[in-house]
Amino acid sequence: MSIGAFAKLVGLTASALRFYDDAGVLRPDEVIPLTGYRMYSPSQLTRAFQLRQLREIGMPLPIVEKFFTADAEEAALLIDEQAAKAAKGASAVQEAAAGLKASLGHQPQLMICSLPGPVLAGAVDDVLATTIHDPDMPILNGVRLAADSESVTLTATDRYRLATRTLVPAHSSGESWAGTLSGDDLRALTPRLRRSVTVKLAAGKRALSILLGDGTVLYCRLLTGAFPDHRLLLDSLAPSSC
Repeated sequence: MSIGAFAKLVGLTASALRFYDDAGVLRPDEVIPLTGYRMYSPSQLTRAFQLRQLREIGMPLPIVEKFFTADAEEAALLIDEQAAKAAKGASAVQEAAAGLKASLGHQPQLMICSLPGPVLAGAVDDVLATTIHDPDMPILNGVRLAADSESVTLTATDRYRLATRTLVPAHSSGESWAGTLSGDDLRALTPRLRRSVTVKLAAGKRALSILLGDGTVLYCRLLTGAFPDHRLLLDSLAPSSC
């Protein structure tokens, strides 16, 4: 069949097929000497479908060539490795997009306090273990941050477990504020918090701004919805003792 007919069958463009011919990953079955027309056979359909799908998941051409010469087990491993890279890349894109959206506009921000970066990162690690991805309650993937003139408290719960950490700020603006931070954003930001001697927190309409010691500003999205009233549980506990 002609290159145009073959391209329509496999969901590729004729120019893509010419490129894959030049790259050596999908040669035509025959090239008519007089006209130079590329002709393809039905036996090449499976390879063409696989090639299209491999490119859709972002597999580079050198790896595609290895795929077509590998046995089934090695080919499956190549697919898994590329899928993992694609997922990581997608996550990075989502985080960057979230940061860009959070930084839009110049809404007034409420300065909250400053904290040692490693201390804040450690507290985030402690409470994130009790977050959960629940499609019915997205708020359970959040960390509640409540600040006043004397303390900053981080709390997370999956409705079965609860973790909370209270920190003493290095400097407080004296303002009180509470909001629920995206757990996914906090996971991504924690390594950078840990490397900053001091971080400053400021609350905006859509995000918490985190100013690092080197001047970099990070953004953590604020989740909407009511966070579970964990104070009911805490107030019911017996007084703690050491």
